[in-house]
Amino acid sequence: MNNDLKGFHAVITGGSSGLGFEMAKTLLSSGATVAIAARGGEKLERAYKVLKDEGFDVHSLDMDVRDEKSIAAAADWVAGNWERLDMLVNNAGIGMRDANKGFPGNPTPFYEIEPKAFYDIVETNFIGYFLVARAFVPLMVRQGKGRVVNVSTGKATMTARGQLPYGPARAGAEAMSVIMSDELKDEGIMVNVLLPGGASDTGFVTDDVREYFEKRGLLPASIMNEAILFLASDKAEGMTGERIIGKEFHQWLEEKGLTS
Repeated sequence: MNNDLKGFHAVITGGSSGLGFEMAKTLLSSGATVAIAARGGEKLERAYKVLKDEGFDVHSLDMDVRDEKSIAAAADWVAGNWERLDMLVNNAGIGMRDANKGFPGNPTPFYEIEPKAFYDIVETNFIGYFLVARAFVPLMVRQGKGRVVNVSTGKATMTARGQLPYGPARAGAEAMSVIMSDELKDEGIMVNVLLPGGASDTGFVTDDVREYFEKRGLLPASIMNEAILFLASDKAEGMTGERIIGKEFHQWLEEKGLTS
């Protein structure tokens, strides 16, 4: 472990598995203190134990991003136990197969999607980002500094056939990120969007569809690790309103003149 991020505090939603777990481990490995937030249960407990057993300064937050009371309790815990909050990563999400069992090979049309399943995806992948940011960002406003990272998806996915409501929910979260960035820049808070750049090997890819995605190039769950480490570093100070693709991160660094 190096200590580049010693004293740096981050909350990552959806941190018990997949992209969130990988980002959490990356920050922890650089000395950060990280709270992985997810709905309570065996999955969260197992992820916490794995990271704790490796000697990391990790904490678990039982939080449902669709539940205002749950979010408020988590924010209160952070405010009461940490001196500061340096980064919030909005990563919690659910995929299309929660609403459309035929996805991706043979998705049913949008008019056959159950409204409850539609609501669940929108409430988690879009409204959840708002509710979590609404609760945690005031901590950053009070300290005059902070970083928000909203995880998204590819632009093609946002309007692709068979991607309702997942794609539009992510599109809404990106539009919201632009507004957040503009409203918070004078508060010393940076807001950036981060996405894998394709389907990644997470819980969204179940065994029955793995072959479908592997043929199209399945990215590792660690695909955004370098980018999240950069966004937590001093090199990213003052950078806001950016859209960073994990798969193309090195190319993005070159374009920004940040490779030296």
